[in-house]
Order: sequence, then structure tokens, then C-alpha cells
Amino acid sequence: MYEIELIIFALSGYLSFRFFFKWYRTLFAVWPPERSNPARTVLGLLPPISLFVMIYTLKALVSFDVVDDFFYIIFYIAIGFAWLYFGLVIMACLFDLPWIDDVLSMNNKAALFSFAGGFLGLTIIYSAANIGDGPGWWCVIFAGGLGLITWIVLALIVNLLAQVFERVTVDRDISCGIRFGCYLIASGIVLGRASAGDWTSFAMTVIEFMAGWPALPLTALFILIERYYIYMAKAGRESECNHIWSSILWGAIFIAIAVTSIMLLPPMTENPIYH
Repeated sequence: MYEIELIIFALSGYLSFRFFFKWYRTLFAVWPPERSNPARTVLGLLPPISLFVMIYTLKALVSFDVVDDFFYIIFYIAIGFAWLYFGLVIMACLFDLPWIDDVLSMNNKAALFSFAGGFLGLTIIYSAANIGDGPGWWCVIFAGGLGLITWIVLALIVNLLAQVFERVTVDRDISCGIRFGCYLIASGIVLGRASAGDWTSFAMTVIEFMAGWPALPLTALFILIERYYIYMAKAGRESECNHIWSSILWGAIFIAIAVTSIMLLPPMTENPIYH
């Protein structure tokens, strides 16, 4: 490793340690023991799931000089959890989704679904940004950063037009939380694919990121669906149970659209210098 990589590794390792320490200490300290614990189970499983996704990606889909190098795999895992650390801060500030307050302390199930979707969306974008060959860690951060910024902006647009943050945190609309969580996963899949591929240059990475265009119609569809549910709520139609089942269906549709769209995209551009 170069000196700068050792510095990045040390910083990322420290942030990863803070992430795990704060996560599990809070998980077992804040949750009242007399309360049922499905949320604690879900939250407890999220970091291992993310770790599995990162390990699989780093062992099978990344640069030729990383897949068989134990130290570089640990290096990129450490960066990944530092990425999650900052991503969760962004979600708390911009999405109004602080997991300690809403999910643990207040037992808000709508926030749980949304937060879990956001957690997995962040994981998918980072992991996918590692796919392909490149000269260093900064390629992953730049490509993944494009996906992360777009993911955040689209979520903010969704909230502007459909008020999902308030409906999740204030109204505790479980159906909205399910749909929004699935949307965050689906948009993460599309934008993760846009962040993947061999590195050529900063300019070419921006051009290749345009492969994430399916996130725009996906977002438009999600907004239309949310506006429909807002209309139905104002009209007092349908029961919450029906909303939940239809929301699960819509969530599956969002994810199916995302997976289908990336399968239909042309293959990622390969840089012949790495092959």
C-alpha cells in the first residue's frame, strides 16, 4: 500500500469501528427490553448483510489486483463502512430519518422500512462502484459519489412532490414507509449500475454514468403512485391493510423494474488497458 492508502485505511478503519461500536451499543442500550424486538432484529442484521454484499463484490467483480489481495479487500470494506457512516448521517439530516430516535426510541415501523431500504441502497451504490478495473480507491469514491449524490437529489425531489419524509416520521404511514424503502433500494440498484465499470477518466466516468437514466422514469412512477395514495387518503378510501399489501406489490415492482432495466442496458464499457 502507498502512504496515502495507509492514511485512508487508518481513517476508514477508525470510522468503521465507530460505526459498529455506536450501532450495536445503541441497539442494545436504547431499545426497552419489555418491547417486542423485530426492529432490533432487522437493524442488527443490516451491517452483516452489507458486509456480505461487499465481500461478494470484492471477491468476484472488482479489479484484477484486488480480488485475490486480502489486505485490499479489508481496505475497501473499511471504506465501505466509513461510506455507510457518512451516508446514515446524510439520511438523518436530509431525509429526517435518524434511526435512534424514530426506529429505536419511538418504535416507528414506517421509519424502519424506509431506513432499512436506505441502508441497503447506500450499500448497493458503494459495492457496485467497486465493480470493474481501475487505478485506485479514488475511482470508487468518485464513481460512487455520482451515484450517491443523484440518489439523494432524487429522494429530495420525491419528498418535495409527495411529502414522504413527513408521512413516514410524523404520520407513521407504514405503507408509505414500505414503498419508500423499496424505492431507495431500486434507485440504488440503477445508480449502482451507472457507477460501475472500468475506469478511463473523470470525464468518461460522468458520461458513462448516464446509464443511470432509468432512475428518472422510476422516480416519476414512484411520485405518481405516492400522489395516488395521498389522494386516496384524503378521500378516505381503502383500509390500511389493503394499502400494506398493495405497497408490498408496488415495492416488488419498483425493484423488478430496476433489475430489468440494468439487465437491458448495454454491457459496461471495458478499458482495454486492463485486459
